[in-house]
Amino acid sequence: MKEVFVFGSINADLVTSVSRMPTAGETIKGNDFIVNQGGKGANQAAACKKLGCERVRFIGAVGDDMFGEVILNSLKTYGVDCEAVAVKNGEQSGVCTILLDESRKDNFLILSSGANDTVTGGEVKEYLRLFARVGDIFITQLEMNLTAVGESLAAAKEIGMYTILNPAPAMKMSGEMLSRVDLLVLNETECESLSGINPENEADAQRAYEYFSSFGVKEAVITLGERGSYYINVNDGVIYCPSKKVKVVDTTSAGDTFIGALAMKKAQGFEIAESLEFATRCSAITVSKKGAAVSIPTYEEIVVAIK
Repeated sequence: MKEVFVFGSINADLVTSVSRMPTAGETIKGNDFIVNQGGKGANQAAACKKLGCERVRFIGAVGDDMFGEVILNSLKTYGVDCEAVAVKNGEQSGVCTILLDESRKDNFLILSSGANDTVTGGEVKEYLRLFARVGDIFITQLEMNLTAVGESLAAAKEIGMYTILNPAPAMKMSGEMLSRVDLLVLNETECESLSGINPENEADAQRAYEYFSSFGVKEAVITLGERGSYYINVNDGVIYCPSKKVKVVDTTSAGDTFIGALAMKKAQGFEIAESLEFATRCSAITVSKKGAAVSIPTYEEIVVAIK
């Protein structure tokens, strides 16, 4: 099995459940409050490891504040190699404030990047050159410094790694950055923000892919929440994968679980099209539980659910 390297954010998630979202200037009572280890990068690393990857290496940073040691130790408990996580003196750890709207079964996030933004592309490049090999998997997102993300993708491609970009939170990026991406995994909101196309149907998904592929993106998966997902590549056109029907409790880490599952299968030698149903099943279990990384299922849970 190939190794998986994740360059990404690691945060303390401060989650409050509410019966509805407050209006401007209004104070409402929360129903529940929990603190989780989160961050898209850390969640995706945890998902890869929990779902069966032999070795997952996480590259990132925490601050020397009250959250740093807690969230780093939490990620280590899943078996993720955190040797490349720096503790930055004088910096605050990343914090994400999450409001879980129980009436809409959805969440609203406010991110303070903190130490996540201090990692440089040079630091990532140096680590990859020491440990990564041709065919290993590299995953990154956009919760860190954008220049560092672009430089890390370039370094991964120079080595011959398979690169996965989750462009979240959505923001404009250069065509040069997209040219370094083998697999782009994004939701419908991110798709519209980047391409100007709302993927309401297969034809829209195809047009969005043509936009991304014009910059060099090889494959794309557009996730649609409860409507499933579209996978598109140059040879097979659009492949639709329906969602699994479950009682939704918390959607916080659904996308991160999906990406981790795809990466795990890719590390095993499977193609993305072959892995969609597995990734969808993993995400369905995640949304049926509260929390971020803690809600991501293990491979054993998936096996039991399939029986």
